[in-house]
Amino acid sequence: MKGKAWRIIGFVVMALLWTAIMIWTQLWYLLFFNLVIFDIFITKKVDWTLRKYRLPRFLQSVIEWAALLIIAIVSSFAIKTLFLEAYKIPTPSMEETLLAGDYIFVSKLAYGPRLPGTPLAIPFYHNKLPSGQKSYSERLKMPYKRLWGFSKVKRDDIIVFNFPEGDTMVVEYPGQNYYSLVRQYGREYMLSEFDIITHPVDKRENYIKRCIGLPGDELEIVNGEIRVNGKIRPERRGKKYKYYVSTKEGPLPDLLLDSLKILKNSLTYNPVNSLHVIYLTQEKADLLGTFPEVRSIQRYSEPMLSFQNQEIFPHDNEYRWTGDNFGPLLVPKKGDSIQVNMIEIPLYKRIIEVYEENELKLFDGDLYINGKLADYYTFKMDYYFVMGDNHHNSADSRYWGFVPEDHLLGKAVVVWFSIEPDKALLEGLRKERIFNSIN
Repeated sequence: MKGKAWRIIGFVVMALLWTAIMIWTQLWYLLFFNLVIFDIFITKKVDWTLRKYRLPRFLQSVIEWAALLIIAIVSSFAIKTLFLEAYKIPTPSMEETLLAGDYIFVSKLAYGPRLPGTPLAIPFYHNKLPSGQKSYSERLKMPYKRLWGFSKVKRDDIIVFNFPEGDTMVVEYPGQNYYSLVRQYGREYMLSEFDIITHPVDKRENYIKRCIGLPGDELEIVNGEIRVNGKIRPERRGKKYKYYVSTKEGPLPDLLLDSLKILKNSLTYNPVNSLHVIYLTQEKADLLGTFPEVRSIQRYSEPMLSFQNQEIFPHDNEYRWTGDNFGPLLVPKKGDSIQVNMIEIPLYKRIIEVYEENELKLFDGDLYINGKLADYYTFKMDYYFVMGDNHHNSADSRYWGFVPEDHLLGKAVVVWFSIEPDKALLEGLRKERIFNSIN
C-alpha cells in the first residue's frame, strides 16, 4: 500500500509540474504527456525501458545512450531558453561595472523568456558554425512570443539584447556594423564587392548595455550630463569617461598606472606634447590629478557640431547631435502616436519600416504608410534607449537608435567567473569578482 501511495503522490507532483509548465508556455497540445506520466507511475501498461522487446545488448545500450544525450540537449536548451544563460563580456563598453573577460549569468525570467523565432538550429551555435556558415534554417519561422516574467525593464537595469542593426552583416568584416560601412562607402559598393548575409531577430549578435530610457521617456544629453524627463540622472559610481591627461615630462610611469589598475594598452600617448588619452572613473581621475607627474587633467566633452556626424543617430543632416550633446528624443511606447512629418520621420523611420514592417514612402512632400497618406503613426511595440557605462567608449543607442521590445533577452544578474583577457588562468584570475551581483 505504501508503494502505491508513493506512486500516486509522484504522479500528482509530476502532473501538476508538467501542467504548470505547459500553461506558462501555452503549449496546450503537450498536455497529453500527462497520460504518459500516468502510465509511468500508475498503470504501467507500456514498458518504457524497452526491455521486454529483448533487443541485442549493444542496440539496447545505443538506444539508452542516445536517449540520455537527447534528454541532456533538450534540458540544456530548455534551461538556456527559459531560465538562465551564460555570456562572456568581450569589450570594455560597460567598465567599470562589467569588465572584458567577465562571465555572467543572464536571467530570462526577469522580463519573461522569449521563445525561439527560428527553432531549426544546431544546438550550442548562436548563428554560425566554425566554417562561417549559418547554424540555423529559416524554413520554419515562429511569430514573436514572450512568456510571463517576474518584472518589466526598469531604468538602470543592465539588459542583454539582440543587436538591432545586426540584421545585416558583411561576411569579410563580421565585427563591423554594416550600416556604418554603407554610410562610408555606399550601399551599391558594399553589395557588389562583399558577401552580405542577413539574420532574423533571435540570431543577431548579443549586446549588453544599461537601460537609460524607458518607453515614453524624453531623454537628452547636455555636455555629457544625462537628463530623463527633464531631471538630471544621478552619476553612477564606476562610470567611465574619456580624459586628456598632460604630464610634465614623458609618459605616466608603469608603477603609477599599475597602482590605479590602468592597463597600458587601454591608453594612447602623444610624446610631442606629453598628452595621454585615458578612460577613467571620476574617482580615479581625481586621484590621478594629485600625482606630481601630472600637469593637468580634463574630461572630454564632444560639442554640438556645425556639421552632421554620420555615425550618430539618426544619421540625418537635420540632426547635428554628438555623443555628449544629444536629443531631446522621445523613446517610443506601445500605443503612443507621433506626428508623421519630415522633421520627426528620421528618428522613427527604422522603427516604422524595419522593426514594425511597414512600407514608408515619400511622394510630393507627403508621407505614405502602406499606401495611405499618414499624419500620425501609432507604435506597436515598446522601445528602450541604452548606453554603456564607459561613456566615451561604447557603441550604443546614441549611435544606432532604439532597442525594440522583441529584441530583449534578459537581465544581467551575477558575475560567475572573471579572467583578464589574454592572460593565463592563474595569472589573470580575478577572484574578487567571482559571484558578484550586477547593479
